[in-house]
Amino acid sequence: MKVTRWDLPRVAVDAPSADAAAVAAAERAGRLTDLKYRWPARYRASWAAFLMLAAVVLFAAPRTLSSASLEMVTALAGVLAIAAIGQMLIIMLGSIDLSVSAIMSVAAGMIVHYGGPGASAPTVIAFALVVPVVFSVVNGVLIAVFRLNALIVTLATFGMISGGITLWTSVSLSVSGQAPQSLQDFAQKTFFGVNVVFLFALVVAVILAAVLTKTRFGRRIAAVGANRRSARALGIRVTAVELSTYAFAGLLYGIAGVLLAGYIGTPDVYAGAPYQMATITAAGIAGVIFTGGPASVASVVIAAFFLQFLDQALSLMGLSAGARVVIQGLALVVAVAAITLGQYGASSFRRGFKKAGRPVAGG
Repeated sequence: MKVTRWDLPRVAVDAPSADAAAVAAAERAGRLTDLKYRWPARYRASWAAFLMLAAVVLFAAPRTLSSASLEMVTALAGVLAIAAIGQMLIIMLGSIDLSVSAIMSVAAGMIVHYGGPGASAPTVIAFALVVPVVFSVVNGVLIAVFRLNALIVTLATFGMISGGITLWTSVSLSVSGQAPQSLQDFAQKTFFGVNVVFLFALVVAVILAAVLTKTRFGRRIAAVGANRRSARALGIRVTAVELSTYAFAGLLYGIAGVLLAGYIGTPDVYAGAPYQMATITAAGIAGVIFTGGPASVASVVIAAFFLQFLDQALSLMGLSAGARVVIQGLALVVAVAAITLGQYGASSFRRGFKKAGRPVAGG
């Protein structure tokens, strides 16, 4: 098409607008790429699962959305979220912690045993937080310094702590003991139907998310978990990072145990038992890579809420405790499969089937 002189002003006007449109499109593509990098598919699985569960519960078990039910769900979800964040930190190192439930039980038991009438609540709480840190650091020394297998070490720690609790309860722990009244008053408060424990967990999550993403120490945790040897080559003090991470995880376990004792009021020393598997399940649903590396605190929190919400819905539907555990296990398998499918596509499953069908050499 021949351009006349009458068309020149229009061309001059359209050219800048075309350039601006191209720049805007490039900026949108850049923001989308940045969002996919910061929020990959494996992190979105827990949010999608929660939204689907909420839709199902709305019709199948509407009583789950009652004020009393949501108050209990938010309280226990807050406890699970704090403990699961501690588990997440350990998994980011490429390890796993099976002693979570025992450490939480110790913290809760100490609150009940030493928090009787006349006791100083701040002193008892501080003591109940220090002991879990010590236990967790011992795990860290055995794993990071002596290079023992994390699964075996934490399982052994779980057994020894559980056995110690049994010896302790048979001698000195009063079954009728209660957490300090001030702790109960705090842990049982609600704001607009949301228990304060969950709000406290959100504060902890925001702080931990900032530490992991904005500080050098947080980035070093992910670097050590992703590749320990490369992290050491970069000058990172790998052992110090690992021990510090175990200490922080122990502190989170202790906080979870203390808040659990405060909310229940009269817990037994096995109150932390459900959290051994629940913390691992929450981490798996949240897309935490079990071989180590970066993780999303927000996804862990929503996964913890999802699990507690699911458990409450199933309970109100009349399912037994055993059936609820089975369904939670299935939820973990489905979530991991969905994360794998979303991250690598269907080709990853096809490659797995092909490898399974290959004949073994020499067989």
